Amino acid sequence: MILDLVRHAGNGRDEFLDGRSDPPQLARLPQELVDAYAEQDWQRVISSPRLRSLHTAMALATPRGLDVEADEEWEELDFGDWDGQSLFDLPEDALAAFHADPHAFPPPNGESWGHFERRIARALDRLLDDEDPLPTVVVSHGGPLRMVLSQVCGLPLSLCWALRIDHGTRLRVWLERGEVGLVGELLELQQPKAASPW
Repeated sequence: MILDLVRHAGNGRDEFLDGRSDPPQLARLPQELVDAYAEQDWQRVISSPRLRSLHTAMALATPRGLDVEADEEWEELDFGDWDGQSLFDLPEDALAAFHADPHAFPPPNGESWGHFERRIARALDRLLDDEDPLPTVVVSHGGPLRMVLSQVCGLPLSLCWALRIDHGTRLRVWLERGEVGLVGELLELQQPKAASPW
């Protein structure tokens, strides 16, 4: 299957760890994304249920006459006590430890890295249940997109953290079930010129 994944449009909170928190969206539509992806032949739109993703997904789905399927599996990592907090208000050593080894140093009272891995793997695997899947876009967050690159493309976690995935970035991956799980590769990475930096 060829799958597109799009990180939601920016909402003015680049310095915050918004996982399950759901701050208000910007009033305007992400028109730059609608224009950038107007030629994509998507026939199915799936989204994280967080407003910032749903808002973007609806903007992409409406011109195509499609409904948006909200799927909790595509939510951002739950950052627990850090959720909704400014990065500048969090302890630097704890953040550095989390980025170095999220299995050993998860956010306090947050989702374990293992649970996050299994959740994204389930979401990807379900997409392959259809023998002839429709051209699909998933609108999600930076964490799930990086997890897809790690799981499907075999990129080391350190490289996934370092990879810049701006708001509105589109990843196109080839995905299939292999003998030992999901396999695939990154086919394309597109960043709209007007995207806001992470």
